[in-house]
Amino acid sequence: MIRSIIIAAIVIVTLSQCGDELSGGAPVKKVISTKTPTASKKSSSTKTGTASSMNATQVAKALEIIASVGDKALQSINAKKVFKANCASCHGFSGNLAINGAKDLTKSEISLEEAVAQVYHGRGLMTPYKDILSAEELVAVAKYTETLRK
Repeated sequence: MIRSIIIAAIVIVTLSQCGDELSGGAPVKKVISTKTPTASKKSSSTKTGTASSMNATQVAKALEIIASVGDKALQSINAKKVFKANCASCHGFSGNLAINGAKDLTKSEISLEEAVAQVYHGRGLMTPYKDILSAEELVAVAKYTETLRK
């Protein structure tokens, strides 16, 4: 009985110290607030025809990043290694772990530009990786997540 009370107290103290801005598995010194203003305009996904979770400005930035990265640069990136180092703590090595609110990437239907936008800007509890990954790594890891789909 006392053991259960002690464990419950530890959990409550730990959760109360987390606050709103969890790192989501990102390197602690690189954590950036993930609070973003609510988008009034939604862009359409080219793959599903459904409303995108990213606003038009975020998708435009993603398209700019994709256009700036050449095929040769992408081939020099080990996307699986980048994914394991930065994403697997929440998404899992296969993309379906779904810890800390992370989405199951095996069921994802978003377009490449939306994926790049989400990695770059972050979303929900997901840390923005714009200051952590290079443009080449952003695009490579977004393309890698497409290979995890079932």
